[in-house]
Amino acid sequence: KFLCCLMMMIVSHTLSSELKILNLPEDQTGPAPCAMTCSGVSRYDETGYGIWGSTGSKAYKSVDIEECGFVSAPVVTAIVRGPFSTLYCSPIRLWYLYYKMLYFMTVENETPSNMVLYKCDVYWIATGYTC
Repeated sequence: KFLCCLMMMIVSHTLSSELKILNLPEDQTGPAPCAMTCSGVSRYDETGYGIWGSTGSKAYKSVDIEECGFVSAPVVTAIVRGPFSTLYCSPIRLWYLYYKMLYFMTVENETPSNMVLYKCDVYWIATGYTC
């Protein structure tokens, strides 16, 4: 029985997942143990820096990722989603990227008030290095 448990521990350790980052926006890779994925949801009704704002005819949203601890700009993927099938959240794109902040802008002309009315949350994932 002991040998069986030992084998399971060895196999589990061997098959454990590893995060591998091929490159980053600023080409500043770090040591493998410092690679990390951080994710979250920036809700439609946030206050302060996280509100839906306006720039020209587009809506934008900033997301504070300082708690992730990245030392350079991470690789970011994001989507926007609301709870209603009949109301449409305008698609977003990454507008500006910084290691402590993300800024998203709607692809289409949209008002911040509609993004709030439609309850459009931004779901994001960032992968980078913490050292």
